[in-house]
Amino acid sequence: MGRSGQKYDFTVCPLSTRFRAVGAVYSVTKRSYENKTYKQSGSHEHIFIGETGDLSVPIATQAQLDRFYKNGANCICVHMVADAEQRLVTTRDLCAGNRTHYNL
Repeated sequence: MGRSGQKYDFTVCPLSTRFRAVGAVYSVTKRSYENKTYKQSGSHEHIFIGETGDLSVPIATQAQLDRFYKNGANCICVHMVADAEQRLVTTRDLCAGNRTHYNL
């Protein structure tokens, strides 16, 4: 959820997922399971929130990925947004409403 109160739908994927060339807002997260009985419900700790016009291009350098992994990153959550201006608005809203390790 963003600072504005807007809820955004994300698709949760392993961090190693290869994507098609689509625009998206994404969050690199550490997913953990509070209830080990049912793996459907997990919680996510945001490590980094960003946006891209082409999700098929790597989202980070190897050094950045190493820092993500050091903080337990294991998922990338993706919200498809084709419009560049809307991606920026969404990213700013999410960054303002969520604590991350690397967004300032």
